[in-house]
Parts: sequence; C-alpha cells; structure tokens
Amino acid sequence: MIRGLTIFGPVVGALLALSPGNAAAETHALVVGVSGYPALAEALRLTGPKNDAREFANTLVRLGVPAGNVTVLADGVRDLAEGVATPGVGTKAAILAGLDRLAETGKPGDLAVFYFSGHGSQQPDLDGDEEGGADEVFLPYDVGHWNKAGIENALVDDELREKIDRIRDKGIDVFGVIDACHSATGFRDVPGDDARSREVPPQVLGVPDLPAAAVQHRTLFEARARKPGRGRAAFFYAAQEDEEALERVPPNGEEGQNFGVFTYNLLKRLNQTPDLTYRNLHQAVMADIKRNTLLSTQTPDAEGDLLDQPVLQLREAPPRRQWKFYGGKMQGGQLDGITAGTVVALYADPAAPDDQAVAHGVVEEAGATKSIVRATACPQGGDEDCAALPSANAFDKARFARIVEPAFDFSVGFSEPVRLDPGDGRDYADAVAAFRAAVETGPLKARVSIRKSGYDIAVGLVDGKLAFASNAGAIDANGAGSSPRLTLPQDPAGAAAAVSDAVTRMSRVLALQRLGNDAEGLKQVGFSTGLHVAKAKTSALKDGVCSMDAADYEPPKPVGDAPRFSDCDIVSVAMRNDGRKPLDVTVLLVGPDFSITPVWPVDGDSSRIPEQESKTADLLQMEPGAAAASDERLIFVAVPGVGHANVVFDNLGQEGLRAAPDDPPQIAAMRDLVSTGLNDLDRATARAPAGIEEEMSISVRPFHVEKGR
Repeated sequence: MIRGLTIFGPVVGALLALSPGNAAAETHALVVGVSGYPALAEALRLTGPKNDAREFANTLVRLGVPAGNVTVLADGVRDLAEGVATPGVGTKAAILAGLDRLAETGKPGDLAVFYFSGHGSQQPDLDGDEEGGADEVFLPYDVGHWNKAGIENALVDDELREKIDRIRDKGIDVFGVIDACHSATGFRDVPGDDARSREVPPQVLGVPDLPAAAVQHRTLFEARARKPGRGRAAFFYAAQEDEEALERVPPNGEEGQNFGVFTYNLLKRLNQTPDLTYRNLHQAVMADIKRNTLLSTQTPDAEGDLLDQPVLQLREAPPRRQWKFYGGKMQGGQLDGITAGTVVALYADPAAPDDQAVAHGVVEEAGATKSIVRATACPQGGDEDCAALPSANAFDKARFARIVEPAFDFSVGFSEPVRLDPGDGRDYADAVAAFRAAVETGPLKARVSIRKSGYDIAVGLVDGKLAFASNAGAIDANGAGSSPRLTLPQDPAGAAAAVSDAVTRMSRVLALQRLGNDAEGLKQVGFSTGLHVAKAKTSALKDGVCSMDAADYEPPKPVGDAPRFSDCDIVSVAMRNDGRKPLDVTVLLVGPDFSITPVWPVDGDSSRIPEQESKTADLLQMEPGAAAASDERLIFVAVPGVGHANVVFDNLGQEGLRAAPDDPPQIAAMRDLVSTGLNDLDRATARAPAGIEEEMSISVRPFHVEKGR
C-alpha cells in the first residue's frame, strides 16, 4: 500500500542536504492519486486522493526535491508546485510506465519515491503465490470489473513488487507509501459523514467469493538476503490488513478538502520535523493518529531494511519555518503544526533575523492549510523594545510569519446528529434538543462546536439513543452495541445534563491525548515504554473467574502496534528512562466510556524511575466475559523527578486540578496546563509553558479488547 500528502506555504532557505558520502545522489518521485473512478458507482468515488497527491508532491519540492524530478498522476489535481510533471491521470498503464522511468532514470545511490492514494481491494490469487488465497490489488483510474483474468486494469501486488524489484536491482533505494486498504469491517456509516473508507468490497467489482480463510500477506518488501549493491526499501502502509484506511476533512478544514488520515499526519510530521529516520517518522505518525482520536481508528504499518536511515536522505539541516502572510491571513495551518492560540512573529522581509519582527500575532482560527491571525502584544519573555501592541501600519507591513509560542488545541467538534436508519420509526426530537442545549450553552460553548465537516466525533441517532463514533462515523465497528450510547432522562433539563456530562468526559480525554509530545519531545525527556502480554491459556478461565496460577498463562511477550487482548490476559509494561533526570511516571487507563482510571503506581509504590534505569510493572488483567469488544488505551505521563517528592497525576479525571503550593515552578506549569486541558471548559486553547516540550511526556498506547468467550 502507499499513501501521501503535501503542504502549502514556502520555506525560505535550502532544506535538502544529502547524506555524507552520497553527495551526487538524487531523488525521483512518482505520486499517484485516484479520485474519480469513472467505471465505479458515484458512491465509491473519492475526494481525498487529488488533495493527497498535491500535498505529497509539493512537500517533496519544499524539502528540496527538484520539481522536475516529481511526476504526478492524478485526476482533478490543482495548485502543484511549478515544474512538477503532470502527464495525465493514474491509469494502470501510466503507473507502470512511471515506475519503469524511475528504474531507467535512477542510478545507484539514488532514492525513488512511490506514493499511491486511492482504493484497494482483493481478488483470488491466480498464480498460487499467496498462502491465504488472495491477492491485494490497488485500483487505478481505469479499473473495471472482474473477468476470468482478474479485475480489469487492477494493479496487483505481484506486478507492483516486480516493478519495485527492478528499481532496487539497479542499486536504487525505494520509499513507498500506500494509502489504500482492502478490509471490510461492515460498520454502519453515519449518512452524510465527511469521511470515507478507501476500500471497495470485492463483490462490488464482481469478484467471486474468496476462500473463507483468505489472508493477503504484503510482499512489496522481501526480507531475502540482500545482493551486493541492491537498493534498500522502506514501505509505509496506512492501516493494518484487517483495518479500514480512511479519508476525511481534517479538524476545522473546509468542506470537500478531504485527506487520507494517514497521509495528512505523515505530511504534517514531515513539515514539522523532517530530520527523522523512517522508523521514527512512522512511529510519530502512528502516535499522532492514536493521540488525536477518542475511539477506534487505523493503525499504520511499516516494513523494510531502510527504516533506520534518514528520511529522503536528509541530514541535520533544519529550515527556517515561515509562511506567507498578508492582511491577517497566513498560508499555513494544521498541516504545518499550527493551531488556534499559536503566537507568531511577523516580518517584512523573509531573510530578516529572528529578533527583527515588526509585529506579533495570535492565530484565531487554523484550517488545514490557512490561518486567520490577529495582532497581539509581545509574547512572554519578549524583547524590552517590543511594543505592547503593534501599530496597524506595522501589522499591515508584515509578509511572513514564524512560530514563537506553540499552543495546545482543546476544542472538540461534533457532527450534526444524524439518524442512521430513516425507517426506524423513533422520534429523536428530544435527544437532538438535549444535545444542542448541552453544547450551545454554558461552559461547553467555548470548547465544543457542531460542524458539517472536519469534526472529531460523529453523532448518530440509533436505537432511540445518541451514539458516538470518531472512526469515520463507524457506529458499532466492534459489534452491535459497541459504540458508546446515551439513554436520556425524559425531562429536558436532566437530558441536557446527561449529554453535558458525556461531552465533558470526551473533551477531557481528547485534551489529555493532545497534550502528548511529539517524537522529538520524547527523545528529549528520554522516556520509552514496551507493552507485554501474558496470554491466558484455556485453563485460565474457570467458572467465570481468572486463575491465579502462573502455569495457566503463557510467558510474557511484547505486543505489536495493534495489540488485541482477551479473557484474563495480563498486560505489563517495561518503562525505560534514558534521560539525564529521574522521571515520575503515572499510567492511566482510558475506557470506552471515556473514563480515566489511574492504574499505576498502586499501593504506595514509588512512581520514580532514576536516570538510565528501567522499571517493569503489571498494569491490567482483562476481565472475563466482556459483553462486547472495545477499544481502550493506556496513557503514560512522565515528568522530571528533581527537587520534589514523587509526582503522581492520580486525579486527572477530577475537577479542580491545580498546582500544589509547594510544587516547583516547572511542575506547577505542567499541572496548570493539564488542568486547563481537562477542566477549564470555557477555554479552547492554551499556550505551551516555556520548556514544556523538554520537561514532560504524554504518550498513548491503544489496544483492543475482544468480546468474551
């Protein structure tokens, strides 16, 4: 699979610097985005791939890849960087020819980038090389339907691997990104939802029934013994093989500006911190996807022997990150790491030193690629000569903006409540009125909004209740009744209060997750975690009770990126402090009902992990007989343990969290920030305290709990 996207706004100064010893190496890219699909039904056509392709190509150019080395095959694409080749749409023949050109034009040591955004599906394995009896296929613009030779014009994984191998055999490295899927989870879509799955069920294409146990094994990268001089590879996939890959409008984005969820987060990371290895980049993207959603979502995957090399052959050459600015409008947004509340310094000249800002501004509204800025006073710790408020003339002279104070976004967007089954015969007027009364009045009004697109949580009207889903409107993705529901009291005031309580819990959980640091911040604080599970044997469950005998459990093993636990399984964590300060760690469990429960430390255990030391702790045991599957997550909060007693964030889910009088200044700032995020509902943003990125870590580890046996 392969997926991508790019970003608006120029960066002044060269960014691309080839790694030492490879100064003559070049990067060539083929970027494919398929949206229209003329042979498929209107409902199966996509909006995001043309946006993905534009942003992915433009990001490569911004990072230093010559525009003439980038080819885009996409229908409906506009606003590409000048010089990018656009020979046509992404037909099968054009894609294969483009891959051949990457092999023909490249030389040993070069990097070939292949990106695909569009639909995926499956068909029976026709050559017998797939153990599970199914080939994964990607759907070009001219895809047709099934015939005896396969899906007409589909790009089969075997064909793609053959082309990739030809490139690598010439000594060219390959970076592939696939934003497509073939899973079929059967969730219930919220009608009118702005998100779509990038999967076409095989039966829709006329494909005969696949074997009951059909499983497709990705083979774009082959872990065979590497021939001398053969190129290496890194492949990014938007989702696990049994998950949906989604596209949707990002928060505060404009209607119709859908992006692949994976591509959007990938490009956001590339623009913020391009100097990463492929592995670090993938880990950061996965953390961002999991951190910024409340319910189940996709889990990116990666493979290859290039993963521990610098992305795009970049070395340490951080750009001066700035964006065009005119009349209060900035050509940069959430894709660039800009949120409402971000403070920017404004400059008349793009080459001006950082200390020569003509004015400052604060972002009032941040869309995907553009922001609205109003004039503001100097940021905290500003120069003594900085005016308290800039003159209108100085603000109007500004043409470029640079971030000086990042902000945390605590806002939550809900969709309009939508009836899932128009024929269910139920009256939802009271439920809709209670929902609106809760979010349009009182303290929630400042933080919560109702949007047609770009929202965080879809609201469905089902079974006479309000149901909530953030996974592209996927109601009951884990089985009947698995999505959180509210049964409301009959009196209007009580119903509004019940909705307000539920929305408040959702808001707190999302705020806590958004406080998570990026990959670079985690490196600075030096905290890492490794989850392990001791799987329960059949003998572990007796009369509905989990056994206490160690013989009834398998030895603990590390979990993967998408862990799944079942009856009686025991989950533990190995925590490591590789930093230069001791760390105080709190572990919290976020349940499917948006509850926040402290799970470590317990019974007076010390939460402190000295520098360069590790600590292992048992965290959870799965209860037997779960009525439905669920998606939950562990959140790890780590702060420096210097000059004070143990800090334990064991009251994060409660009102009134404020700094204790004897807290040192840094810990006080952290407590205030977390408290604002969870409890101060009349605020939608908060500025980051100085040094917070280096002094605090919040990491999220989601997991899936299976329905009980």
